[in-house]
Amino acid sequence: VAGEHGGTPLSQVAINWAIAKGTIPIPGARNIRQVKQNLSTLDWSLTAEEERMLDDASAKVTGFVTPNFFPRKDVNTGLAMYDS
Repeated sequence: VAGEHGGTPLSQVAINWAIAKGTIPIPGARNIRQVKQNLSTLDWSLTAEEERMLDDASAKVTGFVTPNFFPRKDVNTGLAMYDS
């Protein structure tokens, strides 16, 4: 997708994809160059086909959070911990 838009940075593709999904992305930036890159995201939009391609690719990514990551009992007190 980035190649179809003149080799735009992947961060711009991600920001545009978030916008296409109806969200309001809040990208970070460590310097002025990154701020300018983030702002230039607004100069173009994803096509419906590009959005579909990104949707399909993201569907293949597994989650990074392991279910039941937290212990069942508090390590200090031994008391049971429950989901709220």
